[in-house]
Amino acid sequence: MNLKLFIKKNVQLSRCPNCNTIASLRRSRSRNLIERAMKKLKVSPYFCQSCGWRGRLLTYKLSRNFFKLILMYIALMLITAYIVQRFLKSYFD
Repeated sequence: MNLKLFIKKNVQLSRCPNCNTIASLRRSRSRNLIERAMKKLKVSPYFCQSCGWRGRLLTYKLSRNFFKLILMYIALMLITAYIVQRFLKSYFD
């Protein structure tokens, strides 16, 4: 089982949101401070070589078993908190 919540996708092989051509997207330079800040959040600017579209696309997507993993991590945290609580209660009483 893959334990990653997010998977990095290859946006350059994706379809253009405007003209639906495959593998025509390329990275675009950040033009201002807002685009540089968005790039830190993994929302990078791209442009289409065939139609000239320019916009931002997410470079990560949710994994297939995202919700199962979230539930597993929550269960692990609850079990760990319960064990720590029992240990501290027995140690300080």
